[in-house]
Formats: sequence, structure tokens, C-alpha cells
Amino acid sequence: MAGSSFDEALLSHWRELLDSSPDCLLVSDYHTHRYLYANATTCAIAGYTLDELLTMETAALTVRGRDAVAETFRKAKEAGPDGFTDEPRLMVSKGNKRRGWWEAQFRYAVIQDREVVVIVSREVTSRVLAERAELRTKKIYAALSATNEAIIRSLSPEELFQSVCDAAIESGGITTAVVLMPEPETGLLKPKAMAGFGREVTRATVISIDPDRPEGQGLNGLAYRSGKPQVTDDFLKDERTRHWHSVIRTQTRMRSAAAVPILRNGLAIGTLYLCSRERAAFDDEVVALLVRMADNVSYALHSFEQEEERRQAEERAHYLATHCSLTGLPNRNLLSDLLEQALASVSRTGHNPAIMFVDLDHFKEVNDNWGHDTGDQVLEKVARRMREVLRDHDVLARLGGDEFVVLVQNIDRRAHAVRVAGKLLDALSMPVEVDGHEFLLTCSIGISLYPDHGLHQRELMKAADLAMYVAKEKGKNTWAFAGDDASQRIVCVDEPPESRRPGSRQDRSTSS
Repeated sequence: MAGSSFDEALLSHWRELLDSSPDCLLVSDYHTHRYLYANATTCAIAGYTLDELLTMETAALTVRGRDAVAETFRKAKEAGPDGFTDEPRLMVSKGNKRRGWWEAQFRYAVIQDREVVVIVSREVTSRVLAERAELRTKKIYAALSATNEAIIRSLSPEELFQSVCDAAIESGGITTAVVLMPEPETGLLKPKAMAGFGREVTRATVISIDPDRPEGQGLNGLAYRSGKPQVTDDFLKDERTRHWHSVIRTQTRMRSAAAVPILRNGLAIGTLYLCSRERAAFDDEVVALLVRMADNVSYALHSFEQEEERRQAEERAHYLATHCSLTGLPNRNLLSDLLEQALASVSRTGHNPAIMFVDLDHFKEVNDNWGHDTGDQVLEKVARRMREVLRDHDVLARLGGDEFVVLVQNIDRRAHAVRVAGKLLDALSMPVEVDGHEFLLTCSIGISLYPDHGLHQRELMKAADLAMYVAKEKGKNTWAFAGDDASQRIVCVDEPPESRRPGSRQDRSTSS
């Protein structure tokens, strides 16, 4: 009797010790997984009474299935007397009121011929969250490094934006990454690059910078207007993101997000928007790294702009060196290069070029009587008319003053050259109007053909120049081939001799 009382007192003492333990202590049947014992700590944390726990299986307190629990029990049996410690697992309390990470030690035993598993579990939520935060920080560091590499490699803003998004997904462990830029005409932030999950949803989502619109009251709108990062640890409980709750709940299930402004001179020019399926994925350290990432993007964009300005300046300098600043036509330098190319390709293409010197008749009178501003406007319109009647691959150049040169890339016979000259004369047959005044101009054209009048650039240019003076001696408003003599009679086939008068257009259908 005394011994029995002693046994009951000892058992009661051991129960008090087990119940006072800060750890959860449980015993589960190896085969049925039903709980056989749970201490008071387990009941308090899980929210169940002991009677309720004794009707439950082990899987009920975890987010794991029965097969996963069976595999854990098997490992415990194989581990022998020392048992084994499982990796931290997410546990849930009654009614899902409490969730946390628990690390459990499993030991197999046989008690009174019954196979059981003794479970000692301790909450490690703080440790797990700290480890995860450290891991996220490392990943963002890796993404920052990848972004810096992308800045070096990228050749355009578009390529840079995509590289940044890819780095956030591949190295940063982010679920969705988007670079947003405003459209001035709509006030909407539009994706310029995206990576990760939910791209179609993001592309269709309306995001505004207007504070008076619901679409402008979210993280991106606030970040853009304030110039400061905006973070939500729980997207579906944040009033700022209310407008998008239904979309997130049904289509993406995002948990946390951060919008970081991309700044230029203190003002936002866009946002870097990142989402995660984990709650509280963007702590202060991670956000600080994201700010550095956005700053690096801003620096790269500034570098792109400087490079573009330099390139445009070079193109402008080259353009001015090769084109007439008034008419935009090729100048003597570019014409020389193009003619040299045409001559070099003759043997390969069989296309014989021709040169036509075009000089406006009496243009000096326009400048003298109306001033150079009016003269310049006349020249611009004359150049435009002549360019319109030439083929796209023919070249119209301005040498200076009222002198133009046409490089006809392929002349099959003299009659072809005559037709081209006729089109140029016709182009100037109607008056040119400037500031309400009409100016009736004509031109004299000298023509040289390859190889008839020269095999080299200098020969062809000189021959056409001399032929132009012959055309002027013929009475102007006409053409002449190299080798023509002004004393020769020009036979007109399209109008009778008596209809010709000084200054009228001569026959353009025959050669001299």
C-alpha cells in the first residue's frame, strides 16, 4: 500500500515536471499516428484540450500530410535510441489562430509492447525568420551585384530594365519584378520590363500617379509622388492596396510588396516594383539594398542619355560635314564619296553613272532684288522640286550658291539622260512662291556620261561643268552634253522653230 502511494506520488511529480516544461512533449502511436499523451504546454500552445488531442492524429497540428508524417516516423525508427531532429516545420493552432515554426526531435520507443514515437518540439519562429531575412538579404545583395554587371553590359535602357527584373527573380528570390515608367499623356505607370510570376496580370493592371484616382493611391503612386520607398508586409490587409485586393486574392496570392522610386535630381522618373509570396519579405535592410539598386538604375539611365547626346552630336557633326545646312542635300564632300562608290561598282553591277551640273539662271537677281533670306527660301523650294522628280537612289547635291549636281546611278543610253534632264527642267517650269511673291526660274544643265566623257570622278565632274556653260550659251533653260558646241543648231522635235524665243525651254528629246 505504501509502495502504491509512493508510485502515485512519483508519477504525479513527473507529470508536474512534464507539464511545466517550456517544450511541447507528445507521444504518438507509431502506426495509427494517434496521440497517446500531450503535456500541458502542448495543450496551451495548440489551443486544444488534452481530450481533444487524444482523438487527433499527428498531421492535424502540421501543414504536412499523413504520408510525410509516416516518413518522419520511419526515420525516427531507423535513427535508433538517439532519434533525429527534423528541420523546422510550420505548425498551426486550433482555428488557425496561431502559426509558427517548430523544431521537433523524434525518438522511437517500445512501451509495453507498443511502438510509439516520442516528440519533443520547441518553437524556433524567431530563429527561422531571422535566417530567412538573412537569406533574403544575401539574395538581394546578389541581385544588386547582377544589376551592376547588367549596367556594364546593357546597350539600351530597355535591355537594362529587363536585366534588373531578371536579376531580382533569379538572384534576389523575388516572385515578381517590374520596372514602371509614366506615360505623360495618360498619367499611368506602364511596365517597361517584367520578370517572374503574374506578368499578364501586371500588364493589365491600371496603376496611376494621380492621387485623386483609386489606382494612384497604391504603393507605386505613393512612391512616385513622395520619392520614398513604400512597403507592405501583408498586401491583403493594407488599406493602400485595397483597390487591387480582389485581383491579388484570386489571381496572384502575393503577400508582401515594395515600390522603390527611381530618382533623378530628387524627382521620380519611374518605380521598381517587387512582390513576394512571403509576408514581411521586405525589411529595412532589404529595402536599403533595393534603394541602391534603383539608384544604380538611375545612374545608368543618365549614362545612356549622355552617350545618346554624344552620339547625336557626332551624327550632327558628321551630317553638317556632309550635307548642305540650308537644303539638307548632300554637299561636295558626300557627293565625292558617293560618286567614287558608283564608279567602283561599275564592273560589278554594270550600272554606268552620269553627272549633271545644274545652275539656276538669273538667280543672282533674286538675291540682289529681294535679299538673301528670300533667296534661301527659293533655293529650298527649288531643291525640293528637283528631289521629287528623281529616283530614290539618284543623288541630288548642292555645291554652293545656286549650283546643284545630280548623280544618276544608272544610265543605259543618252536618251535616258535627256529624259532626266527634261524632268529637272519641268520641275522649275512653274513659278516658285515665297511670301506671296512668284519667282519664275529656269536652269542650265550640263551632262557627262561614264565612260564616254571620263573614267574618273574628276574628269566627269569637269566635263559636266563645262557642258553646263555650253547650255547657258545656247540660251539657258536647256541641257547640253559634254563635247557639245554652242554654235551647233539645236533641232526641236516637239515645238516649231518660230515658237522658240530667248529664255524659253529648248528641245529636251534629242542629243546634240
